[in-house]
Amino acid sequence: MDYEQQLNDLRDGKINQIDITPDTFPDFQKIWRDFPSQNRIRGIAGKQGHIKYVRAN
Repeated sequence: MDYEQQLNDLRDGKINQIDITPDTFPDFQKIWRDFPSQNRIRGIAGKQGHIKYVRAN
């Protein structure tokens, strides 16, 4: 999965959210830690380790 493209699409408003599961989090985290626009995206913790990333207003 191309998490960098998904993050860019989320930042640019092309998609509404990214859903991350505990299984996909390690791969996502590798991209997220170096993503320069983290302040424009926020994570919302859900149940059982699921995280929804959405655009910050």
